[in-house]
Parts: sequence; C-alpha cells; structure tokens
Amino acid sequence: MALLIAPDDGMRQDIVAGIKLITIREGYREGYEPGRLVMLCCQIEPWCVMADITKVRHCLLSEVTQAEWEADGFTSREEMLEGMRRFYPAMTWDSAVTVIYWDNVRGKLVDLWRNFQAGAFGGK
Repeated sequence: MALLIAPDDGMRQDIVAGIKLITIREGYREGYEPGRLVMLCCQIEPWCVMADITKVRHCLLSEVTQAEWEADGFTSREEMLEGMRRFYPAMTWDSAVTVIYWDNVRGKLVDLWRNFQAGAFGGK
C-alpha cells in the first residue's frame, strides 16, 4: 500500500521526525488496515519512507475529531476543509473520508535524519 505525500518540506520533515502520524483522505479507502505496511511517497519530487498502519477510521469529514485534524496539521475545522479542497476540490462536510494513522516510520531518510539529530553531520 502507498500514500502519496505532497512535496511540502515541512510535512515531510514532520513525518521523518515522527511528529506527523496521520492523514485524512477523501473517500472510504479499502485495503488500509492496522498491521499493514504503507509506503509514504511522492511521485513529483522523489521522497519515500515506510511505516506501519496502526488505525483506520471511516467517517464523514464533519465527524473528524479535533485531535485528528490537529494531528494532521490543521489549526481549525474550517482550515481542514479548505486544506482538503486543495487536493479534493469537491470536498464538503458530508464527504466520506478515511483517517489513516501510522507509526514506526523508517527508511534511509529517517536514518539520515536521526544521524543528523545525533550530531553525526554537525547537527544538534
């Protein structure tokens, strides 16, 4: 399974650092199940890490909890709707969505980030 990640440096850094562990996607998506591996990647600017899916929830956009939209990087429900419309222009509060949680992000980019954080490349 794969999830496309936008070419947004801040979002990618948060994923690699283990800060961003959730995404909200349009539609009731099948195949994403706890325990499965997922590749988080970008087809526009090459970038890829692997993670374990820990939880999946199907609901309406209006039912996404404050904890979920905040974990996905939004500061309000209205910003969530506006942000979702960047990728899904027809999104409404009554649109079906799948909320996908992951953990244990890993891969070469994560290893490089950890080495940098540990000071191996002049980091902190």
